[in-house]
Amino acid sequence: MAKLFINKDIAPDADKAKYWLTGEDSISFSDIQYFMDWMPKDDNRIDVEIHSCGGDCVEGYAIYDALRASGKEISCKVVGTCASMATVILLAAPLERRTAYQHAQLCIHNPYADGVSLKGKITPERLESIAADLKAEKEKMLALYVERTGQPREALEAQMATDSWFNPDKAIELGFISSVVPAISAKKDSNIINSKTNVMVKKEVKVESSLLNRLLRKCGYAKIEDVSAVAMVITTSTGDELNVEREEGEIQVGDPASPDGEHVLEDGRTVVVTDGVITEIREPGSEDDDVEALKARISELEAENEALKSNAKSDDDVKVLNAVKKAGGIDRLTKAAASKYVPAGRQATSKRVEVTKPMSKIERKLQKIREQRNKE
Repeated sequence: MAKLFINKDIAPDADKAKYWLTGEDSISFSDIQYFMDWMPKDDNRIDVEIHSCGGDCVEGYAIYDALRASGKEISCKVVGTCASMATVILLAAPLERRTAYQHAQLCIHNPYADGVSLKGKITPERLESIAADLKAEKEKMLALYVERTGQPREALEAQMATDSWFNPDKAIELGFISSVVPAISAKKDSNIINSKTNVMVKKEVKVESSLLNRLLRKCGYAKIEDVSAVAMVITTSTGDELNVEREEGEIQVGDPASPDGEHVLEDGRTVVVTDGVITEIREPGSEDDDVEALKARISELEAENEALKSNAKSDDDVKVLNAVKKAGGIDRLTKAAASKYVPAGRQATSKRVEVTKPMSKIERKLQKIREQRNKE
């Protein structure tokens, strides 16, 4: 047995967005189609529970016709409210399989046009046309009520004119239901057969008709479990992405993945992908290997440090080298060191004179005094 819940307003698919914007929901003819398509082929019973204030006439009649044309055993039960077009759907089941809970409420009324929907110019001709359509809708509904309840037209028409709620007892009187569901906390299931050798339980099948289910069906999936695992995106040590088809847990050899090649992960592991499948996962090197590599690197750095120390210069050395550089270099300083000074009384010769040290002013003055004394 499949259980169908009609616990929302009845509206076409085109109006669903309006309901969602208000935080509510609705049920349409296409929802019922999806429901029946999802039923097991060997399940010949539909148990409908109604808690709806009705809605769109076209959708309501379409649901009524679909249930009756399904060829399945239809049962309808009013669990809360059943008004307007919801009462038409209630009548899809035969009278003996139409029930209601003790505190359920029903309401039938004459068709009407919403004043907000009357857009454009309101002319006498248009009003007459609207009135004719409403009368035709009323006759259609009354004819269905009379056929499915077996009650006189006058009684049903009088109840529709009151536009008021009535209880299950009145619903039995008007032929909408045959009985009230008794208030029993526990009921023995007559479909359960127990024996020493065989236990057979007729299970109740509940088919949901939600937006998620409809989207899954459009994508070719019967249920959410049929959807393949979502790809896990792993960032490698080089910043590239490795896609693995696994919803959760550690990646394993045999998982579908892309792209092909060797991928080094941030934890040091190397993942090998061949033909779209992980064929190998190599763990990073051992701790001993890492320690030895670090020691070798430390030795290289120490050797470089010693070489730098041996070639290092003091601050004074650096200052002298900078002064030499500013003076024009070593060659220029060497040339400037060769003095061309010739003492007084001597002739300059072409021979190279070796000068030991330049004379100071005092020494030159003493030299002058000595020369004067020698002349005297």
